[in-house]
Amino acid sequence: MVVDLGRSVNDHYAVELAERGYVCLAPTYPGFGNYLPDLQALGYQSGTMKAIYDNIRAVDLLCSLPSVATNRIGVIGHSLGGHSGVFTAVFEPRIRALVSSCGFDSFLDYQGGDITGWTATRYMPRLLEWPLAEIPFDFHELIGALAPASVFISAPLRDANFRWDSVDRVVTAARAVFRLYGGEQNLIVEHPDAEHSFLPDMREKAYQFLDSRLK
Repeated sequence: MVVDLGRSVNDHYAVELAERGYVCLAPTYPGFGNYLPDLQALGYQSGTMKAIYDNIRAVDLLCSLPSVATNRIGVIGHSLGGHSGVFTAVFEPRIRALVSSCGFDSFLDYQGGDITGWTATRYMPRLLEWPLAEIPFDFHELIGALAPASVFISAPLRDANFRWDSVDRVVTAARAVFRLYGGEQNLIVEHPDAEHSFLPDMREKAYQFLDSRLK
């Protein structure tokens, strides 16, 4: 959808970035479209980890292209893409800048503490092995692990999936790590008055952010 396959124009950010001069690659997430890998047969316990592997291989491909500046790699995603980008950036140090739109809040706050939506096979089914308060990681740790890379987060005020105030608590906790690395200015959060969407004004801010960090 990010490459204009008939969905809302607000999803076509890969097209818009290509028009601004970026080399864009949009890997399909496992379990969507006609990409249906047998996760168990491949040895994966989560679709999230398969997506991370696929995205890292996508970075490998980008870095093999003579038209790509290998020290200027960024990732941008909305919703599923917003948290898949976070997970990938934690494992892939070549990613210098990340934009996450409507991608997460704390597991403790997600849907009032009902994390069922996170535990489908295509995501992280093993989260069910722990009581909610004992899940061994959360997004404040993931965002903190990205320091001092550049991170732009859009958390709309009326997002029914992820709570903006929970995102603020995540960012507040992670900001201490960015401060430790002297990169506090690299962690930015915006709260547009919108629902679960990536509207033009916020996309423009995100693109300007990527320009300032990568160009």
